[in-house]
Amino acid sequence: MGINIKEENILVRMEQPGSAYQLAVFRILLGLQIIYSSSAMIFDYVQQVPDISNTKNIFPGLLNQWVDMIAVPYLQPITQVLGIFLVLGLFTRYILPVLSISFLLLFSFYFSRHNAPHPWLYIWFPLLLLNFTKSSDALSLDKLFGLLKPLHGTSSKVYRWPMEIIAAWMAYIYVAAGMAKILPIYKGLKWLDGGTSQDMMYHRFLYSMDFYLFKHPFFDYTQNQWIFIALSIASIGLEFFCIMILFTRRCHLAIFILLMVMHFFLYLTGVLGFMQLALILSISLIHPAFFEKLFTPQKLKTSSV
Repeated sequence: MGINIKEENILVRMEQPGSAYQLAVFRILLGLQIIYSSSAMIFDYVQQVPDISNTKNIFPGLLNQWVDMIAVPYLQPITQVLGIFLVLGLFTRYILPVLSISFLLLFSFYFSRHNAPHPWLYIWFPLLLLNFTKSSDALSLDKLFGLLKPLHGTSSKVYRWPMEIIAAWMAYIYVAAGMAKILPIYKGLKWLDGGTSQDMMYHRFLYSMDFYLFKHPFFDYTQNQWIFIALSIASIGLEFFCIMILFTRRCHLAIFILLMVMHFFLYLTGVLGFMQLALILSISLIHPAFFEKLFTPQKLKTSSV
């Protein structure tokens, strides 16, 4: 039997009941990731050894100069402290806009000084989105101390649409990554012939977990070209497969498992991976009923009698 797209596409799902607990768990995990990312020593490093590529960001030059020369030592602790408030769900409505600004400014510095994938590619949009959600209606000090009064039940659709938009963001990230690998065409041909994958695994081996754990590569990285071709094609296929997030929930589990396998393999081979970031975004792929059952089991049991 075929998939009923009308019942499962993301626009329909946005109108269905959600879970305040699911949104709260996402808020907590996102806050923990922000604390972790903003505490990295990479900021000290790139201040001393900037990348010669001189990557550009969207901010005007004067603002970038202010961040580079003055603001970073202050933005780091500010972002960390505000991240703690986000995890606790304390004064959430007020700290979120300030946290969004400090995070974007801090990581714009990181991005402009270091030409490589960065955590903010995963985080910045979900963080901005939280400003327009009821993310502290559950599992928060705001609720515990009576600083807010939730106007909806824990399964209202006001908690569903943010998670579905985050799921769409996740699909966009991976599909865009697939497009970046094959466009322009000459770049795509180089990727599909396995050369790029081979270069990355070969040159990063001595810095990889594979080396520290096993002291030898999985196989001879100077040979076996067919393996690199297969890995390159599989990565693009998986990234494009993520577009199914928009059309049906039936692929969510398969997408999650395959992404975790891919990121774990990248981690072992010394290629920068984003497993923990993918895990955070993957909260949006879980059905809200799971969180309702997890946090209100007695309520569900009573209502079913």
